[in-house]
Amino acid sequence: MGQTNVAELMGGTRILGKIVHSPLDLADLIEAGLPRATAEHVREHLALTEGELAECLGVSTKTLQRLAKQPKALLSPLQGDRLYRLARIVALAEQVLEDTGRAHTWLREPQRGLGFRVPLDVMRTEVGAREVENLLGRIEHGVLS
Repeated sequence: MGQTNVAELMGGTRILGKIVHSPLDLADLIEAGLPRATAEHVREHLALTEGELAECLGVSTKTLQRLAKQPKALLSPLQGDRLYRLARIVALAEQVLEDTGRAHTWLREPQRGLGFRVPLDVMRTEVGAREVENLLGRIEHGVLS
């Protein structure tokens, strides 16, 4: 899974305003503040509710609504980093499971390899995100135990 896939999931050049060639390009964009539209693009792609997106970003729904009213609103670096984490794992799930719909369903259902926790819930922390990535790696390589 390349940074290009993640960048496309975040809206690509049209929303990010820059072609992403490397992880450092994304790091620069996140540090400068991603456009609020990147969050909306990921939300729509994954069919998240506004509340679910707010939880993934660690903000209140009201904060997202306030940002939506500002045409040029930028996510804070922390919010952008959390959005990147979400997009990175969604892109990985889509690659490993080889089907967008199946990947999105998988992310919303309790998984045995996560102690019957829901990946979208677990990946709200970096430690949890790593566990979801590890599980996807095991699935990809056929090592499910």
